[in-house]
Amino acid sequence: MIIVAVSGGTGSGKTTLAKKILKNYSNLKVNYLSLDFYYKDYSELSFNKRSKINFDHPNSIDFKLFYQHISKHRKGDDINTPTYSYKKHKRLKKTNLLKHGDLLVLDGILILLKNNIREFFDLSIFLDLDSSKRLQRRISRDNRERGRSKAEVEERYLKMIKPMHNKYVESSKNFADIILNEDYDFELIKNKIDQKLYGNNQKNKRF
Repeated sequence: MIIVAVSGGTGSGKTTLAKKILKNYSNLKVNYLSLDFYYKDYSELSFNKRSKINFDHPNSIDFKLFYQHISKHRKGDDINTPTYSYKKHKRLKKTNLLKHGDLLVLDGILILLKNNIREFFDLSIFLDLDSSKRLQRRISRDNRERGRSKAEVEERYLKMIKPMHNKYVESSKNFADIILNEDYDFELIKNKIDQKLYGNNQKNKRF
């Protein structure tokens, strides 16, 4: 199994790229997993208190569970991954069965932060986009998918997202195999993944 990790700040297009990779290799057994699914379980707190948690800080992520799951999955085991409600700010009771496959694509703003997790990756990508453009995308997404106002998103961005990006996310791009801007060439990524999947023997491609 090949593992590809996609990182970058909020609104950089991580999930869009991840889905594009999955679609391109739909002839294989492909899976997707977001680090966002591994927010710690704060269900014991009130909604008001959960809403004030800085989810862009590394302490909000259950890296231990994520490491255990990826380690098992890499060895060939199926795993039951957590699910998370962004509207309610809490982990849900149901889990998703992730069956072992040929290609696993991971994404998350902090996916490159931990050395022991980076060791799992066959290829890592960082999407490096202008902060103003990322903010506008975040406003649009949170309004559309999470029912949050522009003012709410801007306040969270200035108080939590931007400081955490500057402290943790920006520097993590130094660990990426590829750093891309908004006008990246997908063929570059595809060629890199092809090399990991098939090596130099193109006859092994399963099309």
